[in-house]
Amino acid sequence: MSDEIILSAITHTLRTYLSYDDSFIEFLLENPNIVDKQRIETIEHLEVIIYPNDHNPPHFHVKSKDLKIDAKFLIETGEFYKGTIGSKEIKKIKAFHQSPKGKILMEIIWKKYQN
Repeated sequence: MSDEIILSAITHTLRTYLSYDDSFIEFLLENPNIVDKQRIETIEHLEVIIYPNDHNPPHFHVKSKDLKIDAKFLIETGEFYKGTIGSKEIKKIKAFHQSPKGKILMEIIWKKYQN
């Protein structure tokens, strides 16, 4: 395996886990078989993600692979909640949210993780 591939994998893993708060890291350590996120969709370079046991209000995350985009949107309305994202990407996320599977799928996954 090349050094570049290893470095890329380690960098992604560290960025992912460093974005978690301490209580969620403790939860993952106590529950090693738990899924740490559910990728809902990939839209070009954007990942739409829901994390288990995340805080209210019900929301989903949108992250780019280079982590320049890191935003949250409300599941109920699809509105931008907070974070860093451009208007062009917001339009793509709103189109996904309004698609037949967008909102319904995210509501189902959010409810599954909150039980």
